[in-house]
Amino acid sequence: MYQLLRRHNLIFFVFLVFFLPGLLALIISLCGQGVIFKWMLPNYRLHGITKDTQTPSFDLNHVKSHEMQKYLDNSLTKQLPLRSLFIRLNNQIHFIFKKSYAADGVVIGKLNQLFEMSYIKPYCLESKDSKKIADWANKLKKISDFFEKRGKTFIYVITPSKAEYMPENIPKRFHCMNNGISPENREIEQLLKEKKVRYINGSDLMVNAMHQYNFPMFPKGGIHWNTLGATIEANAIIDAINEDNKFHLNQIQFSYSPSYNPEGQDHDLHAVLNLIIKDSRYLVPAVSYKKVKEANKTIYLACIGGSFLEKLNKIFMENKTFSKISYYRYFKLYRTEMEFGKKPIQYEINSSAPDLTSILAADVILLEENSSIIVSAHGELFFDVLFQQINLLV
Repeated sequence: MYQLLRRHNLIFFVFLVFFLPGLLALIISLCGQGVIFKWMLPNYRLHGITKDTQTPSFDLNHVKSHEMQKYLDNSLTKQLPLRSLFIRLNNQIHFIFKKSYAADGVVIGKLNQLFEMSYIKPYCLESKDSKKIADWANKLKKISDFFEKRGKTFIYVITPSKAEYMPENIPKRFHCMNNGISPENREIEQLLKEKKVRYINGSDLMVNAMHQYNFPMFPKGGIHWNTLGATIEANAIIDAINEDNKFHLNQIQFSYSPSYNPEGQDHDLHAVLNLIIKDSRYLVPAVSYKKVKEANKTIYLACIGGSFLEKLNKIFMENKTFSKISYYRYFKLYRTEMEFGKKPIQYEINSSAPDLTSILAADVILLEENSSIIVSAHGELFFDVLFQQINLLV
């Protein structure tokens, strides 16, 4: 019996040393090439469940660090058909009862309008801090004066919140007492008028545009504005730049038509619900632009803010509004340099000391904050870094 056990241990040892590495390498290769479970339907993958990871080298160090195990787990998990089916089935049952366990706190509102908790909470549940808003208005005035004295145009851009835009679709369980534009939004707007800081209130703009164009500015399955709404705000920004009389930009000429084919941000929240029955046919605007012959070769834009800027920047680049755009994602995450006819380049940002070179070189500077959080972390960080670095240069 003892000899038999020794022989089995020897066989296991040989397998472990000579065959297991090759087997693991084969599995890794097949995962990387998408060969495993290749027979499945193309839409089986789950959104927002696992993140893509780079294929690690197959060596002892990556095994010890658990990078290899994590990669194999993620790769196989994403390709298991039954797991996808069961998760989608479970989510579909919860969706029927207006519940969601999706990432980012997706809330299913009335008429199946989708929201994020991070927009509902500040609109419905948080009380305003007038002192904080007043302090922020004073800082915005200081930022505006700094750039204006240097012959540049500074614009404070408020982008809209879906919760604020359609509060009638917020679920009753939130007992939302607000209706329409939030008190914080009104308060900062009044202060900016008094201090003569150039600004655009996207919340008001979207409500007025809905009546003017007879079209919703937010999609049912997304948390961001649609292309029509973003284009309207892009033209408002152009108007604000022209009013400063330093530059003159042409308005973006566009047309739109009803469509039932949501793409990109128009269904970003619906995608992460991972349902079996997809609601992929709801009303969105299909926007087309009049062709522009050449880009403006003299005006350089720098913008600081969040995800609402992504569609704005895309519209500006497509219509050749600016020669160059520097986009600081929440000021400290990364910087993207965009130039017409060239591939965008993304740069890392030293979060402890962000480089302001692109901002100081720009002709027009936009600071964007969403109406859900008027005094944002990235806005205050930009103020602090700007004046710390300027003071060092003086």
